[in-house]
Amino acid sequence: MKTVVVILYNGVELMDFAGPAEVFITTNEQKSFKVVTVADSLSPVITMGGVSVNPDYTYGSVPKADIIVVPGGNMQEFGEVGRQWLKTASTDAYYVLSVCFGAFILADVGLLDGIEATTHHWGLKGLTKAAPKCKVMGCERYIASGKIVSTAGVTAGIDGALHIVEKLLGKEAANWTAGEWMEYQRITNDK
Repeated sequence: MKTVVVILYNGVELMDFAGPAEVFITTNEQKSFKVVTVADSLSPVITMGGVSVNPDYTYGSVPKADIIVVPGGNMQEFGEVGRQWLKTASTDAYYVLSVCFGAFILADVGLLDGIEATTHHWGLKGLTKAAPKCKVMGCERYIASGKIVSTAGVTAGIDGALHIVEKLLGKEAANWTAGEWMEYQRITNDK
């Protein structure tokens, strides 16, 4: 099983982390991925919409991440300890998935330098300024650039997660997860 570590912080966008988490949890009937959450402390995190979520681990105790999910939201609440952990943990991860404005966190820790990336259409100009060494792309649900997969708005995180499932387990697994389990109309960047 591969470990998916979902970053949480106060003000995180609920669907940004819940959508991708559901993809990884349900893929291959819950036999391929173990999904855990991480935050600065084990105290409940309050999402943008006011939902309380209990993190599984702190940055000092979280297991090695094979996949890291970086959701958007009130990114100013994502602290320095988390940023340092992300920078270090991303070097060994198979994939790092940013959802929506989570791309700004990747930019802040230097993970977008020299690659293509995207974010919610409201943030495209801002991401260009925040990541001047990145080629910021619009009009795509997700951009896969090596191990970094960045996605546009909130539900695009589901498509980014399904892309990772397809890369690791094949198209059949990704399509089953989307169609059979989630009843989700999958959008790919296949041309």
